[in-house]
Amino acid sequence: MADKLSRCAIYTRKSTEDGLDQEFNSLDAQHEACAAYALSQRHEGWMLLPERHDDGGFSGGNMQRPGLQRLMTEVAAGRVDVILVYKIDRLTRSLADFAKIVEVLDGAGASFVSITQSFNTTTSMGRLTLNMLLSSAQFEREVTGERIRDKIAASKRRGLWMGGPVPLGYEVKERKLVVNEAEAELVLHLMRHYLRVESVVELADELNRQGYRTKVQQRASGPNRGGCIFRRRTLYHLLSDRIYRGMVVHRGEAHAGEHEAIVPQELWDEVQHTLAARAQGTARRLKAKEPSLMTGLLMDGEGRAMTPAHATKSASRYRYYVTRPDLIDGSPAWRVSAHDLERLVCNRIAAFLFGSAGTQLGSRAAGRRCSGAALVDQRCRCGGSHSAERLGSCSPRRPEVSGQTDRAPARSHQHRLSPAKTACGPRCTG
Repeated sequence: MADKLSRCAIYTRKSTEDGLDQEFNSLDAQHEACAAYALSQRHEGWMLLPERHDDGGFSGGNMQRPGLQRLMTEVAAGRVDVILVYKIDRLTRSLADFAKIVEVLDGAGASFVSITQSFNTTTSMGRLTLNMLLSSAQFEREVTGERIRDKIAASKRRGLWMGGPVPLGYEVKERKLVVNEAEAELVLHLMRHYLRVESVVELADELNRQGYRTKVQQRASGPNRGGCIFRRRTLYHLLSDRIYRGMVVHRGEAHAGEHEAIVPQELWDEVQHTLAARAQGTARRLKAKEPSLMTGLLMDGEGRAMTPAHATKSASRYRYYVTRPDLIDGSPAWRVSAHDLERLVCNRIAAFLFGSAGTQLGSRAAGRRCSGAALVDQRCRCGGSHSAERLGSCSPRRPEVSGQTDRAPARSHQHRLSPAKTACGPRCTG
């Protein structure tokens, strides 16, 4: 018997979910073979840990796998000494990811064993063999992916539906989309009702109040999805999905599909025109008395889009930029003062255009909620040009006369800019 006890953990993986619902599937077969190998090494002090680390339906091209992440955590904590896999490509099909795994193993003093492939990584020849195996696995994965993508592209060009979540209004029969009459009526109701309210938010509230729910997606393995309330993102996708016009879309290109259209062309065109006119922030920006300058340009620290918001207290209006509510997924929402942020941006733009003298201009422009365009050199009604330091100070341009040397100095003067001449509107008075 060996003096040192080696704690072993088995890792299994299958790229697709096909067959995972069987009583004895591929993951079970891999685990059984690895457990038998661990049993044969008892004389070496190997002890098999009871916890399983399975990843069914996950690609080996990345490390975003719950079973592998959990196993790496156990290794880093020093609770696993040996990782057992059926083949090296079950652990990973990427050379870069394998280097990361080996780094974790070396740091914890652990190792891994492929029970069907014999090589010794302590020698240069063994490491070469391992790299060749991993390169072959990565090449196989990439070639397989290319073949699948080419097949999907060719099929969609012919109008074939290639799987995925079944759209509301259809059901699948013999791998083809067939119109579900009851759901098709709901799709038409959604389209018509949107044209009446012209607001996706109001449409979602009305549908949820009436008890409508999203389509339940029946899955071969795992829990079913859907059956929840309608959200803005769901409705935006549904209202603009060209599949309801009998088309199949691939990489932005629409192809005539085999399935029947649900929405007539006239209704579809009206809905798309309304969506375009009511695009994110467009309607509010056109009507706002105090427009938010950074609309559509900001992202919070989590990479989520931010949208304008405001609060009113004691007849005062306070503007903010906040994380869009439909993108809040557990992390706290962000909120920043619109006035402070816009003044900072205007200051930076002014400093970039005019140097240190433009910083004060940027603050003044932001205080007037100027778009920043007023900082560009303006012409007055007198024909003069403004200086960067004072928007209301003009020095008239004198005509250049050939041969003229003695000219009376032009008189500087002060006057207000005409609203038509300012870039920031009537609120700017110089």
